[in-house]
Amino acid sequence: MIIATAGHVDHGKTTLIQALTGKNTDRLADEQRRGLTIDLGFAWRHDPHAGAIAFVDVPGHSRFIRTMLAGLAGADAALLVIAADEGPMPQTREHLALLDLLGIAQGLVVLTAIDRASSKQRAATRQAAIELLQGTTLANSPLLEVSAITGQGIDDLQVAITELAQSIPARHCTGNPRFLVDRRFSVTGSGCVVTGTLLNGELHTDSHLCLTPVAGSVRIRGMQRDGQAITALKAGQRAALNLAGDLDADHPQRGDWLLAPEMHQLTDRLDISLRLLPDAKLHRGTLQVLAGAAASSGRVVWLDESAGLAQVLLDHGLHAIQGDPVIVREPAANQTLGGGRVIDPLGRQRGRSKPEALSRLRALQPVDSPDIALGVELAQQKEVDIAAFARRWNLTPNELAALLAAEPLVHLGGQALHPERVAQAEHSIVQRLQQAHTEQPEQRGLPQHALLRAAAIGLSPPSSGLLLKRMVSHQQLQQQGGIYALPNHQPQLPTSDLLLWEKVAAELNKSKLRPPIVGEMAESLGHSREEMLAFMQRMQQWGYVLGVAHNRFYLPEQLDELAAVAVELCNQSPDGGFVAAEYRDQSGIGRNLTIQVLEYLDRVGVTWYRKQRRFLQPAWQREQKH
Repeated sequence: MIIATAGHVDHGKTTLIQALTGKNTDRLADEQRRGLTIDLGFAWRHDPHAGAIAFVDVPGHSRFIRTMLAGLAGADAALLVIAADEGPMPQTREHLALLDLLGIAQGLVVLTAIDRASSKQRAATRQAAIELLQGTTLANSPLLEVSAITGQGIDDLQVAITELAQSIPARHCTGNPRFLVDRRFSVTGSGCVVTGTLLNGELHTDSHLCLTPVAGSVRIRGMQRDGQAITALKAGQRAALNLAGDLDADHPQRGDWLLAPEMHQLTDRLDISLRLLPDAKLHRGTLQVLAGAAASSGRVVWLDESAGLAQVLLDHGLHAIQGDPVIVREPAANQTLGGGRVIDPLGRQRGRSKPEALSRLRALQPVDSPDIALGVELAQQKEVDIAAFARRWNLTPNELAALLAAEPLVHLGGQALHPERVAQAEHSIVQRLQQAHTEQPEQRGLPQHALLRAAAIGLSPPSSGLLLKRMVSHQQLQQQGGIYALPNHQPQLPTSDLLLWEKVAAELNKSKLRPPIVGEMAESLGHSREEMLAFMQRMQQWGYVLGVAHNRFYLPEQLDELAAVAVELCNQSPDGGFVAAEYRDQSGIGRNLTIQVLEYLDRVGVTWYRKQRRFLQPAWQREQKH
């Protein structure tokens, strides 16, 4: 268990820890000379009943609030220290407010220096402390009176600490490892050493981790707890780690993370549940945002002030997951404004204030477990990005698999959907095709983009494409190239068009992937260009041909051949993409037609374009795997 001190400067926090552990946590020469804690100090007590208890001594001066908050990160409980001869002071109140905002609900209130206080002063300080604690997370905490100098009350405090440690359950070692660094130093013969707290998961010697935010790769050479070598570390424990790897003079430093590689993702937008302190006012100027042991400048905007929903826009990206605490301060006045918890570490940039977005955040606001959150997400959204959900909640692959297996879900690529959502979307698609077949019996079917636009199922393009593939595999639809129809649909062309269509189809089949333009086909078949263009446009409307340009048409089944070239290029490419020149050379269709074809493949959901390269959409990736 980890216990952090809190309280005003010169109220005896360091002296108290020395009385409890025998160790002076003021390790810096300047601290010892001035009698003032400047940096974090650490000490251990090995309790025969409660096990190892780590004490974190934090500075009490207002100038060192960020350092104080770094000491609270990962703490299970707090010792709120108040000098009996002075009573609560400004930093007492601010530290208590920070404990309250961070949700630290376990602790003890210790009135120190009772040897310097009269009985009247002690009684007044006790009453002031009780009143100060009302309405905070420490309101019902035991209150003890001690003198670290004479030893009076120390034994009773030791007993209270043992009982406190026994009452706090051990943290579950779930999730990927997240180690929060709060101190760095060098040891001769060993090199870089960091201290901190493992907030999630487990660590072992020789574990390979990602140093965040710089994305460096590091290895744990060794670990120590209270000077003793260990080989494993569990969530909720402090330790010193000897590191090797991508290290430099700037990193690691306080506020950095050692993470499982899959958890390295920086965010500059946090959706949070925010509570302001009394009389605090939020403005749209630059504020200081503290998360974990890191600080960043940024802005905070209300999304729904009445519900306490806000978004933090950071100037520098940082790491966070759902539930991580956040403190907002006014740097100019050195004043804490408020704090809260992260609801979504990957906040929306667009549409953040839309009703559906706010409804989702309100529903997630009280949720503290991923199994409940998944149900909420499925109810609030048409589809849930599985990888993003796992990152938000820090789920290991096994934990994610178990969670998904417990829910009745439909998987479309990397998205999870509730079966009712899928059934609604499938019904809309079938209904739209039934209408199209009834109104235009000569129609072969609808191309993908037209069908999805008409059905308005509201899914993302990748998921929509995968849903159509799923319906084809379940024999709910039939597909010919990019044209979809109901399984029993038999199109009937007017007699006047049937004979010409047979000739056009033969010409297109003969030309393979380089179909003639409309004028060339008209000349070949003895028609005017205007007549042929009108006919081809009619055939396109009915789903017999697909137009990649205003005067160039393919048979629907030839879409598969055009897509196959893209699939082959992607499969051969190290990054899964290709450029237009590679497609031209592979297909042999020439430069101008290549551009028309690739733009068409982008439009119909086969490929997507980014930085001069094209990549396969999920629907076509999935098809190749099966």
